Amino acid sequence: MILFSSQFTPRDSESLSSPQRARFLRGVWFCALLLGQLLLAPSPPTHAAEPVTRFRVQVDRGADLGQSFGTLFEAATADRSLVIGAGFANQYNTRLRGDRHAVQLFIRPAKPLRELTVEELPRPNTLCGTYLVARDEQLYSTFGGLTRWSPREHAWTAEPEIGGTQEAQRVGDGLLEFGESTVRYNGTSLLEPPAVGKFERFFYALGRLCFYHIHRNDLPYRPFQSEEDGFSRLYACPWQPGEPAVDLSRAETLRLPVVGETTFAWGQLGDRIVTGSNIGGFYEWRGGAWRLTREPTLGVSFQLYSSLAWGDRMLLGQYPTGRLFELAGTELRDLPGWPPVPPEVSASVREAQTTVLYGGELFVGVWPWGELWRYHPDRREWNLARRMFTHPPLSNQVLHPYDAENQGNAVKNQWGQRVASLVTVGDSLFVSTSAKDPCEWRPEAEPFLAPDKWQSYGAVHQVRMPGHLQAATRWTDGPTTLEFELRGAEVRLLQDGRELARSTLEGELADLLRQRGPLTQVTWKQGLYGAFGGRSLSGTIE
Repeated sequence: MILFSSQFTPRDSESLSSPQRARFLRGVWFCALLLGQLLLAPSPPTHAAEPVTRFRVQVDRGADLGQSFGTLFEAATADRSLVIGAGFANQYNTRLRGDRHAVQLFIRPAKPLRELTVEELPRPNTLCGTYLVARDEQLYSTFGGLTRWSPREHAWTAEPEIGGTQEAQRVGDGLLEFGESTVRYNGTSLLEPPAVGKFERFFYALGRLCFYHIHRNDLPYRPFQSEEDGFSRLYACPWQPGEPAVDLSRAETLRLPVVGETTFAWGQLGDRIVTGSNIGGFYEWRGGAWRLTREPTLGVSFQLYSSLAWGDRMLLGQYPTGRLFELAGTELRDLPGWPPVPPEVSASVREAQTTVLYGGELFVGVWPWGELWRYHPDRREWNLARRMFTHPPLSNQVLHPYDAENQGNAVKNQWGQRVASLVTVGDSLFVSTSAKDPCEWRPEAEPFLAPDKWQSYGAVHQVRMPGHLQAATRWTDGPTTLEFELRGAEVRLLQDGRELARSTLEGELADLLRQRGPLTQVTWKQGLYGAFGGRSLSGTIE
C-alpha cells in the first residue's frame, strides 16, 4: 500500500468532498501513529556472540602398522572444572579390538556427575548373549551370525562373515580380517591353516601379526611334554600392508608352559605387545622376542579379559578379583577397590570383563551381577552407573545369580550375568549382556527364567551421556588436519575441512561450556588415551 504519493499533497485535500476528506485525515493519523511506534520501539536484543574455540591438529600417523595412535591433546580450565580432550582409544575386550581409526572428543565437567539415559534396542537374535564390535562407526553383533545395527530401520541386518568368525580391523586404507586359522587383507589370503592344530586369537600391532598356535589332541590342559603330545605356541610374524603373505619362517615364537593355553585379551603399550592366557600366563613381545612375565599355574584362576590404555599405563580387567590390574613399566599390579564390590554381594569369583573410555570417564562391566561402574578422573571416585539386569535380587548367600535354581544343570553358574561388551559409536555407548555362554534358553530346563526374564541376557542397550562425540577418520598416507570446534553448545569434528560429526549439548554441560574460563592447561601428545603413537603432531588453539 502506498500511503503518500508525490502527486497528492495535504493542500489538495481542500478540493475533496467531506467524506473523502475524513478518510484522508484518518489515513494521515494512522500513518503518524505507526511511524511513532516504529521510532519509539526498543531495538531487538543483541546477544553476545557465542564463544568459539577451535583445536586444529595437523597429524601424520605414519605407516599404519596396527599401533595405537593415542592422545592428540588435553586442555583444562585453571580450576579443572572442565577438561576437554581428544584422541584414539586403545581398547580390547574379550577377543575383540576397538576401532583404532575412530577419533574421540570428550568434554568432562568436574561437577555435576552427568546423567545417563538408557534405551534397550531390539535383540540381534534369540541367543542369551551377544558380543559387539564397531568399525567405521558401524555397530556389529558377532554371535548367532554377523549382523549390523541400522539406526534408520531400527533393526539388525545380516552381514557376510569370513571363516565362521567376525573379527576385522582397518589397517591403512584396507581391511584385515581374521577367520578360523586364516587371515586375509583386502580379500587376499595372507595365511593358510596349519597342518596340525589351529591358529587362533589374532592381533595385529607394531608391524607384527600375533596369534596362538594350539594343538590339544582333544585332551585337557596339561604341562607341556613333547610336540607330539600337544602344544601351545605364541607367534609374532613380521608383516606390513603391501606384502603378499605372512612368512612363518620369519616369526618370533614362544612355546608356552601349558598345552592348550589361549587368550581372552591382547594389548599394545608403547613398544610392546602383551597377552594374558586363560591359564594365568602373562607374555610380552618386545624388541623382537617374547618374554614370559607371569608363570601360568594349572588349577589357579588368573584370567585377563580386557585391556585399555589409561594415560601412560594399561588397565587390564581380571578374574577372579573383578578388579583392574595396572601395567606400568614392567610391573603388573592389582588395584584394590577398582571398582568396588557392592556390600550386598560376595567379593569372590568376580570378573572385570569389559573396559571403555566414554565422555572422558572410565567404565567397567563386572560379572556375575551385571554391574556397570564408572570412574571420574578429576573427582577420583567410583559410582555404580547401573546394574544391567533387574533380577534376581542381589545376594551374598550365593556366588552367582540363580545358583540354587540351576543346581541340576551341567554348568552351575551358566546364568551369571555378564556385561559382555562396551562399545562407543557417535555420541553413544552400547552395552550388551550375556549369560556365561550365549546359549538358547530352554524353558523345560530353566523355568525360573520364564516368561521373559531370559531376555535380559543377550540384550543391547544404547547409553547416552553428554560430552562425548566420535567419528571414523579417513586414512591418509601423510599429514591430515583434524579440527575440534566448540561454538557455544555446538560441537563439530572435521578432517581436512570436511565435517565428520556434530552434536549439540544441552542442560548444565551446555551452560558450563558457554561460561567456561580460559583453557590454561594445555598438553599435546599426552593424556587420557596414552602417548601419541604417530610420526608427528602440531596443534594450535584458536
